[in-house]
Amino acid sequence: MNVAQLTDPHIVPAGRAYFGIDTASFLEQAIAAVNALDPIPAYAVVTGDVANSGGAAEYARFREIMSALRVPYFVIPGNHDDREQMRAALAPETLGGSRAGRLHYAIEDFPVRLLALDGNAARPWPGAILDAAALQWLDRTLAAGAGKATIVAVHQPPFRTGLHYLDVGGFVPRHRLRRIVDAHPQVVRVISGHIHCVRTARWKSALAITAPSTAPQLVPLLFSRGRLAHIQHEQPGFAVHEVPENAAPATTIYRRDRDGEYAVEAAHR
Repeated sequence: MNVAQLTDPHIVPAGRAYFGIDTASFLEQAIAAVNALDPIPAYAVVTGDVANSGGAAEYARFREIMSALRVPYFVIPGNHDDREQMRAALAPETLGGSRAGRLHYAIEDFPVRLLALDGNAARPWPGAILDAAALQWLDRTLAAGAGKATIVAVHQPPFRTGLHYLDVGGFVPRHRLRRIVDAHPQVVRVISGHIHCVRTARWKSALAITAPSTAPQLVPLLFSRGRLAHIQHEQPGFAVHEVPENAAPATTIYRRDRDGEYAVEAAHR
């Protein structure tokens, strides 16, 4: 089955823009592209930074836009999000039924299982922290579903991406998270957003991969002595994670061209 990943829409209130970008319209276009896929994914995951400032109006607008998606979707928070505003605005099933505390949850209703992790903390920002309880929950939940193909989702990528201004915040404890994932070979993907572009890291049995933002971005690429030396403009995109029953998983990145059409950019195995 296929799983769509949308990330970092950074929705703002109606009448406003995100760095001059109408992020809502780009999310609408991405949803239309997902709806047109054949086969259509079984479900979608939105890996954080749903809202730009965590306000109620932003989540209401996101909910309205997402109502056009033809498949169920699930959401994890990013460093721009507010958990309680998300809980107030979005349907409980969208957040895995989580009603208090961090948004860690499991979706068991599909052939490919989803485990969602909430790595957000007040500090360090925009880094991520998974405490001992979260890691124990992940290890225990993976053990209970041994043999079932699983995707683990967390907003911040738990590996070095080469983007200094985001890597500097760090992911604590990324090495412990990797050891847990490596001990459970049913994990086929560890998916993230946050950096608004595609980066990958090969773990033991899983590919850790980030997806592009659903809105166009300027992506820092090169740093010299800690200062930004080069940036690249990237078009909006999303990812589709394909998990066949008897073949290797694949992740396909779709990009919107300047004429507004989405097409395959690359595949990662």
